[in-house]
Amino acid sequence: MVLLALVPLSGCATAVLLPADSGSEFSPIDFFENSSRGVGTFHRVFAAPARLEVASTGTRRPNGELVLTQRIRQGGDAPRTRTWTIRPVGPNRYTGTLTEAVGPVHITTDGPRASVHYAMKDGLTVRQQLALQSDGTLLNHLEVRKWGLRVARVNERIRKLP
Repeated sequence: MVLLALVPLSGCATAVLLPADSGSEFSPIDFFENSSRGVGTFHRVFAAPARLEVASTGTRRPNGELVLTQRIRQGGDAPRTRTWTIRPVGPNRYTGTLTEAVGPVHITTDGPRASVHYAMKDGLTVRQQLALQSDGTLLNHLEVRKWGLRVARVNERIRKLP
């Protein structure tokens, strides 16, 4: 599940409500188990948009937790790797960790959508919305804020690989 030096998942909805397949239920653990690939655009204040490519591999542990490793290529920058852990904590609720987060990551699901939120260093906060599509892909909209002002955003489409 989003992604760069300022990119990850974020809870509650962003100002954007992504379209979603109303007949489906999204599970971040099921979707991100095994391999997935994302392609999108990273927008940062005062900078040109950059292409974003994310290769993810998720492994489910016996306790139900998912460990998700992502290799991220952003624009012309060198690739970087980050790791998520996601575990269920109740109906439609998950918590976990992310290499870039300061403190826990919180995820809630509601039908075909998930909201992700967490804090990063330097007072940055991340809010991310994931929305399952009827073709099985996942839309990702992420916003990074500082002092309540949006300083970066990501729009990405993620597909699960066979």
